[in-house]
Amino acid sequence: MEGEYHKLIRLGPPKVTKFERAVIIGVRALQLSIGAPPLIDVSKLPKKDPIEIATKELEAGALPITIRRRTAGGKEQLIPLEWLLRAEKEVFGDVPQLM
Repeated sequence: MEGEYHKLIRLGPPKVTKFERAVIIGVRALQLSIGAPPLIDVSKLPKKDPIEIATKELEAGALPITIRRRTAGGKEQLIPLEWLLRAEKEVFGDVPQLM
C-alpha cells in the first residue's frame, strides 16, 4: 500500500488542512496542559510549551487521531491522521507548512 495513500482520501485535499491542523494542535495542547503525557521525547525541545509539544507530535505523526470530513450533500469519510500525513508527502513532498 506504500505510495497509495493519496488515492484513499476521497473527500478534501490529500493533506491536513490549516483548519484541521489548528484544531489538532489546540486540542492536544489542552490535553498536555491538564496533565496528559507527551507522546514524543521532550527533553530535546528548547521550550516545554504545550503548543510547541503538540506541534512536534503532529509533525512526527505520533498522534492517534482520525479526521472526519463531511460534505453538505451528506457524504462522510473518516481518515486516519497517518494517511493524511503520508499522502501529503506523496503529493507535495517535504514542503514546509506555514502553520
